Amino acid sequence: MGEHVETLVIGAGPAGLSAAHALACAGRTVTVIEADAIGGAARTLSFDGFSLDVSGRRLSSADPAIRAFWTALLPNDLVEAPSAMRLEGERAARGRPGAAIGALLTARLRPIANSKTLGEWLTRRFGRRVARRLGDYAHKLWALRPEETPAQPACPSFQSESGSLPRLGTGQLWDSCAQVIRAAGGEILLGRKATGLRRDRATGVWTVTAETGQGTTQTLTADQVISTMPLRELMGALSPTPISLFHACELMYRDQVTVAFAAKPGRRRAPALAEIHDPQIKAARARALDGGALDGGALALDYYCFEGDATWVSDDGVLIAQAVAEAGRLGLIAPGSARDVQVVRQRKVHPIHDECCDEHLKMIGLDLRLHFTGLHLAGRAGTHGDSADDQSIRTGLSAAANVLARVLAPVRVAA
Repeated sequence: MGEHVETLVIGAGPAGLSAAHALACAGRTVTVIEADAIGGAARTLSFDGFSLDVSGRRLSSADPAIRAFWTALLPNDLVEAPSAMRLEGERAARGRPGAAIGALLTARLRPIANSKTLGEWLTRRFGRRVARRLGDYAHKLWALRPEETPAQPACPSFQSESGSLPRLGTGQLWDSCAQVIRAAGGEILLGRKATGLRRDRATGVWTVTAETGQGTTQTLTADQVISTMPLRELMGALSPTPISLFHACELMYRDQVTVAFAAKPGRRRAPALAEIHDPQIKAARARALDGGALDGGALALDYYCFEGDATWVSDDGVLIAQAVAEAGRLGLIAPGSARDVQVVRQRKVHPIHDECCDEHLKMIGLDLRLHFTGLHLAGRAGTHGDSADDQSIRTGLSAAANVLARVLAPVRVAA
């Protein structure tokens, strides 16, 4: 039996570390368990002198408390990061700018009164022609057409704003956060994957089992638990079996495959971050990487897929050939110059919101409130929340606030 703590946090990504930071700084005993590395999808990898942020996301938020959180962690190491560009690819030359402007004016003069779907929202904001091209990107992101996607959870993905980035990559922020947690007495245990959660109704104590990297099982107990596990996986790990497990099994997520490589620049300057809207290009994003190569730059292409599908299980060589070919078609690299290629797979980066999702989340939330008190949800995948850049930090701080306020029943699932 492991040492008992007040709060056990599952996941050392942005949400879990944000929650643990707030609790540790408040003098509470907290332990974080993580299957992989500090930062989760927000970790930074290095290759050939370049830094690769796995998530590729900026630090952007309208909430002053969240901005103060990351500024306090890195007061002198945040640099301005531009907003995402739109990269049309080979179709760009065939467009007519005047027609797009006319469609935008029409949308402004005759707006859609109530935008229920992402397609309606895009048309209202950008006009029909641009909305159609943005819809191609939305389909890559969620595997749903805009008319099948509810507007509210999806809209933040198309409200691109400039933000900030740590000088050494996003992982620098979360490494700093982990240092503060440990200095305040918190514990972070890596190589532990949570596999089971049970609450003793008589005592209110939670027992969490975790598999270690050595193939053994560790047991930990806590008064309260903050989970950033994908909500579908969490519900499957709870005991006794939740009555809403069927609803949880209907939740879907997109996974991400990133192919990064050093190469000489092509005819088009590689953007810091660009959404690729051309449906003939399978990659959804292109990112120039920071680093110190002497004879060129480095580029990363992001592909969204489902774990286990053809993209996810493809041989690295096939993925590399596809990414290099597409980067060449986009004019981002010189032919035959790609080298030092890296392939990174990241699970559950984007929750999918279809027309049935809200009903599933309502039933899961009711089940958790009635039968699993002391369990709090955080993180984009952990709450099956929206696409806002600050979603993970916001839900992590909210979960910590509930623990500090001794709120035992979890709040509504969807943020």
